[in-house]
Amino acid sequence: MSIRPLFTLDNRLKACAGMVPPGAKLADIGTDHAYLPVWLVRSQKIEQALACDLRPGPLERAKQNVRRYQVEDKIECRLSDGLDAVAPEEADVIAIAGMGGELIARILQRAPWVKEDKLLILQPMTAAEQLRRFLCGAGYALLQEQAVCADGKPYTVMCARYHGAPRQQDPLYPYIGLLGDTPQQDESAGACYIRKVIRDLENRRRGLIVQENQTEAEYLLAVVERLRAMLPEQEGING
Repeated sequence: MSIRPLFTLDNRLKACAGMVPPGAKLADIGTDHAYLPVWLVRSQKIEQALACDLRPGPLERAKQNVRRYQVEDKIECRLSDGLDAVAPEEADVIAIAGMGGELIARILQRAPWVKEDKLLILQPMTAAEQLRRFLCGAGYALLQEQAVCADGKPYTVMCARYHGAPRQQDPLYPYIGLLGDTPQQDESAGACYIRKVIRDLENRRRGLIVQENQTEAEYLLAVVERLRAMLPEQEGING
């Protein structure tokens, strides 16, 4: 049987793949079609992986792709609720992509062994702010963060590792993490992400004004003004 040509990852999974160290033992949680582990193995970046999913349907799709791309000897598909069916020695890199940030946080909380020098690659579809707050409060440090656009929407991909005690962070940290460390260019993924955060905070601020919570509304206004200052100059002035 001829080997099927390798597919192209979307921007979210491409960013995740770029953060995986060569030779890593990967556990991909919520793997769905197993695109990430299959791509990494077929690209010879890693030699082995676990493709885990909570539901039998997505796991069957993962198994089909593993067979289709002839990597059965390197990728094991496993039914698992989060990391419940993964042993610490089976992975040194944990990828959790395509879930809400709060669910990602709960998965990590249920597996305290991920604090044992495991590299975490996290791609929240929603609630990135809540995920950053959890990571900071639980003693994880962001090592890298990248904004990407997929299907016309901005997302973030985070790389984190446990470092110990909770750390005091800049007030902008929960909203943009490390994305503010790089100057933003107009129409870049980073600028698009910051604009989305500004819109979300403005909506939240309007709700606080209706609730007559002036203190919190003023705090969010200060955050929004700092975020606008990070955008390309003309946009930051007129935004």
